[in-house]
Amino acid sequence: MAATTGDGRRPPQQARSLATRRALLVSAGERFAAQGFHGTALSELVGDGAATKGAFYFHFASKQAVAEALVEAMGDSWDDVTTAVEAAARDGLEALVLLTDAVTVRLDDPVVRGAGRVLRDKVVATPTLGAMTGWWCEQAEDLLRRARREGLLRPEADPAWLARELVAGFAGRATLFEAPCDAPPLWDLMNDFWAGFLPLIATAEWHARWDARPWRARPRPRGVGAGDAEPPTVHPVGEPAPTA
Repeated sequence: MAATTGDGRRPPQQARSLATRRALLVSAGERFAAQGFHGTALSELVGDGAATKGAFYFHFASKQAVAEALVEAMGDSWDDVTTAVEAAARDGLEALVLLTDAVTVRLDDPVVRGAGRVLRDKVVATPTLGAMTGWWCEQAEDLLRRARREGLLRPEADPAWLARELVAGFAGRATLFEAPCDAPPLWDLMNDFWAGFLPLIATAEWHARWDARPWRARPRPRGVGAGDAEPPTVHPVGEPAPTA
């Protein structure tokens, strides 16, 4: 069935094409995440029902092209997320939490999960999984250095070391979350991490202000996945999300 707008009208051709491509990437991402790139046949991607066979080949010439498009979509969508985080955060430490929130929510997105599996399967030459990890460390370190300039870090807190610890702590919890066990949701695991991590690195004054907010009840960011059609929405910590 053709996609329609809220008032029942068919969207313009370009919008329909973008929606079809997004649907194909979401479907492929789910396949790759569950089965791996090498365990997924091209016939499965074509036959998943996200679009016609002709539409699939209009957008992608091969399974390799789909894999490359997933990784590209993951990277391209990140700039909008970081812009939304910067606009919402009051300072570098809040931005660090909000950015990690966005990463957490993005792991529920099929395009991001599929792209991650493509990187783990070493399907594309660049970027590598190591390069992506290094890039995430650099972004975390930049925010911690901003917090240092703002006078929010303890004197002994080293931004480079803290960034590596954050990324390692997140990766370990994400692995636990994906394991076949009764682990709490990753969001809850990261909240427990922040409860222990922030008092160790932040000044007492900043942490007192932070703890006075209902930070554990902060709304999750929306529209931060590479497969999301809506733009990213990130809320400052301590402020409720607006009701629809």
